[in-house]
Amino acid sequence: MLLSNPYRPDPRVLRESRELIKSGINVHLIAWDRDAGLPEKAIEDGIQVMRVGPRAPFRSILKVAARLPRFWLKSMLISRKLKFDILHANDFDTLPLGICLSRLSGKPLLYDAHDLYAKMIEKDVGGLSRLVWRAELCMAGKANAIVTTSEPFARELSKGKRKVHIVTNSPDPSVLEGSDKAAVRKKYGLSGFVVSYLGSLEPGRFVEELCRAFGPGDGVTLAIGGNGTLRGIPMKVAEDNKAVRFLGTIPTDEALRVTWASDLVVCMLDSSNPNYRSSIPVKILDAMASSRPVVTTKGLDMAEKVERAGCGFVISYDPEEFKKTVMKAKDSPALIDEMGRRGRVYYDRELSWAKSRDELLAVYGALLGPHRT
Repeated sequence: MLLSNPYRPDPRVLRESRELIKSGINVHLIAWDRDAGLPEKAIEDGIQVMRVGPRAPFRSILKVAARLPRFWLKSMLISRKLKFDILHANDFDTLPLGICLSRLSGKPLLYDAHDLYAKMIEKDVGGLSRLVWRAELCMAGKANAIVTTSEPFARELSKGKRKVHIVTNSPDPSVLEGSDKAAVRKKYGLSGFVVSYLGSLEPGRFVEELCRAFGPGDGVTLAIGGNGTLRGIPMKVAEDNKAVRFLGTIPTDEALRVTWASDLVVCMLDSSNPNYRSSIPVKILDAMASSRPVVTTKGLDMAEKVERAGCGFVISYDPEEFKKTVMKAKDSPALIDEMGRRGRVYYDRELSWAKSRDELLAVYGALLGPHRT
C-alpha cells in the first residue's frame, strides 16, 4: 500500500488492512512521514509499516507539491526490495507512483480514492483544480480497479468510463464488545451530557466555533480529539475552560469507544466545500454504528440520509443554532436514545462494514486470482 500521510494510523487503511490480513494477505505500507515523528519501521496491527520523508507541512500546497516527488522516489527504492502481488494506491497523490510501480513490476494496481482530490484542494488552488481533476480521471483509468468511499464519489470517478466499487469508511462495531461506558468516561474525565468531536482539526470543520460553544455552567462536557493545523486551539481552550476536554490523538478503536460513551456526536462541516458536500463523513458513520445521534450541517449529501433515517439534527453551519440544538438534545434523553437506535438500524441496513468488507475482498480476489506469485 502507498499512503501520503504518516499513518497515525489512517482509519480507512487500518480497517481495510485488518480485513486483508484476516483473509491471508500480507500488507506492506509505505507511508509519507511528513512530520518525522513516528518509527521508520514497525509492525502495527499486523501491518508492516515503512515511513519515509521528506518532511512537509499539511496545509502548504506548494511545499507538498515540491516535495512529493522525493517521497515517490524513496518509495520506489523501498518497493524494489519488496515482493508483492498487488499495488494499492491511496488517494490521487500516490496514484502516479502506483502507475509507475505497476508498469515496472507487471503487477495490478488498485486505486483507492478516499476523497475527490481536486475538490479537496479547490479552495486552495482555484481553477488549477480542474486540471487536477482531468489528470485524476485520466490516471484512474490506468488502474486495474477503483474503489471509493461513497456513491457521489463513485459517480464522478465513473465518468472515466470505469466501474467504481464502493467501500465505505464504516467502522466495525464489534470493537465495542466488552466495553464499559462508565469506565470509558472515567478514563477521559467525561461527565454530564457529553458531546464529542473526534476527527481532523482543520478549517471548515467547526473547530473554533465548537471550542467557544460551552462553559462550565452549561452542564455539557465537550470532548475533542484528533490532529491537524488547528490542534492548538482546543488544547489551549481546555486549559482554561473546564467544559472542554482535549483528548489528543487517540487510536481508531478507542475513538469509537469514546463516541459510544458520548451522548451526542458532532459532525459540522462547511457545505461550501464540494469535497465535504459529497463525502460520507466518518464521524456520522461512527455515530450510527455506536447508536448515538449526530448533529450535522445542511447541504451535505449525508445530511439527507441523517434526516431520512431520523438519527440526528441537521442545522445551519451556525454557532448559535448549534448551541440551541445541543441544549435541546440535553433536555430530551428519550429523543436522543430513539435517534441513536434509528441510526444503528440504518447503519446495519445500508452502511455496514460487512458489506464494504465483502466488496473490498471481492475486488482483491478478482485482481489477485491470475496474478498471485
